[in-house]
Amino acid sequence: MTNQAAIGYMILAMQRKGYTEEQIREIEGSMLYMMDMKTESEAAEVYRRF
Repeated sequence: MTNQAAIGYMILAMQRKGYTEEQIREIEGSMLYMMDMKTESEAAEVYRRF
């Protein structure tokens, strides 16, 4: 999955739950940062442990 697709899913989910554009953009920035800092495998492991 591309970073753009993952962020697209996040945007759709947050819009569905009624988050504001400001809140969504804040999470988008955090996601972009973490995508630079962690590998896809590391992120998948975090998800499995959650």
